[in-house]
Amino acid sequence: MQGWYKISSCGNRSLRRRHALNVHFSISRSITQVASLKTWDIDEFRQQAFNSQIPICLPASVANTPSACTKWFIHETDEKSDDAWGKHPVSKLNPSFWQQHASAIVPLEITSVDSENKLSTKFERVDAPFDLLLRYVDDRSSPSTSIYLAQHDLRDLPESLQGDLPIPDLVRTAGRGDLYSSSLWLGKAPTYTPLHRDPNPNFFMQLVGTKVIRLFRPDIGSAIFEHVQLSINASHQEGYTQTPKSGVSGAFRGEEMMQGVERALLHDLIWAESSWSAHHESIQLHAQEAILGLGQAIFIPKGWWHTVKGVGGGVTASANWWFR
Repeated sequence: MQGWYKISSCGNRSLRRRHALNVHFSISRSITQVASLKTWDIDEFRQQAFNSQIPICLPASVANTPSACTKWFIHETDEKSDDAWGKHPVSKLNPSFWQQHASAIVPLEITSVDSENKLSTKFERVDAPFDLLLRYVDDRSSPSTSIYLAQHDLRDLPESLQGDLPIPDLVRTAGRGDLYSSSLWLGKAPTYTPLHRDPNPNFFMQLVGTKVIRLFRPDIGSAIFEHVQLSINASHQEGYTQTPKSGVSGAFRGEEMMQGVERALLHDLIWAESSWSAHHESIQLHAQEAILGLGQAIFIPKGWWHTVKGVGGGVTASANWWFR
């Protein structure tokens, strides 16, 4: 008898060989919002989130907003915005500040998306002058190719920029104080990172713009990811060229997930609202969602699967620290 991974409405789980996502309920439920703390109090953060490894959001606060938010960007209020994700300031890069760094070499992701055939997405990583991103962000047209500064280690930034984006006190003191790595993310909405999991706890802060994060418990995320891999196996047999993986992986922002079949399946399964199915219903039940604006942050525990979208208008920028 073929094995399966059952997800039921009451949260009971039965794990054998996972060959499908079977759903046993009929009531549609809205996505649960990630719980929030009222302050950045370290003891409360440790008790409510870090020790129990539960996702938690933290509010914007003057004391914890880095100077990068004001020095690096220019903010405007978009009174006409009626975005489903909520109203946040529309920001752009401060040209007088960034021109001095135009020649710096940074890691850029270049993605070309065919609006009629999502499987033909082309993705590559290049090291290029920051000026390439500056010109792309200033372009008011809607090119089919996007440029995104992604996973730029904060320790590789010029010292003056590092000083504008210090390590948050929560990262330094909530746990052992072990900092594994950090990243800067900078681009123009829409930006997108498919479903994946990190090997260490993640503290993620939104500097400007708006990002929506959807999260899943480790067991649920693994079931979703393996369901996609099994679908790729089936597609591979029908002639697609993307090679299927063996076992559940979800390597952090691997190139496979950024293009082709895997990107399309992960996106449609978690984000698409126009193609309802039982799998969408199951995912909606088990997903948690956070909408982050300027100065807001989220703690993502080790092993929790998550996918991130930059939405709205203007520039979107984030920083994160992996720690324990």
